[in-house]
Amino acid sequence: MTAKGHMLLASTLSFGALTYAKQHYPLFAPSSLIPLAVIIGGVISGSIFPDIDEDESYIGNKLKLFSIVVSSIFKHRTFTHYLITPVLCLLLTYYFIEPHSYTQLFFYAFSAGILMHDLGDMLTNGGIRGFFFPLFPNTRIALLPSFLRFSTFSLTEYVFIGLILFPTNTYLVLHFFNVIQ
Repeated sequence: MTAKGHMLLASTLSFGALTYAKQHYPLFAPSSLIPLAVIIGGVISGSIFPDIDEDESYIGNKLKLFSIVVSSIFKHRTFTHYLITPVLCLLLTYYFIEPHSYTQLFFYAFSAGILMHDLGDMLTNGGIRGFFFPLFPNTRIALLPSFLRFSTFSLTEYVFIGLILFPTNTYLVLHFFNVIQ
């Protein structure tokens, strides 16, 4: 999935969850723009982070040296795409970041963004091999049957982004801000 697809999928899932929380659990929904921006910023950042293991990816081009180091250690769609990565990020955040801070909120959202990235890659033809590493290191995980999956940069992906994700995200953002009901 492209970086734009990952970011839009993460934004759509986030605004879906935030809209639901705002309606049904208002105490858990952000009450001002600052925590909302921290959450969305964390999710969007996390949604592109796993591709740091590919030095020609969107984030790999932005953080070239770091990407080269990571890609020399891990092959693409390995450790940065395993479930253990967002779990480790959550644990490190919980134990080492100041509680109830915007930094902690950012890294919790960042962890969720990593997971959303993985969900996006599970929609593609390749899926993710070893997602449940170390338990099932050779099992390929995909969310759709093979005939519904798509290739990165394919027309099908752009149709999915343009006809499903973009309108859904727009609706959820407008609904979250009470522009539409």
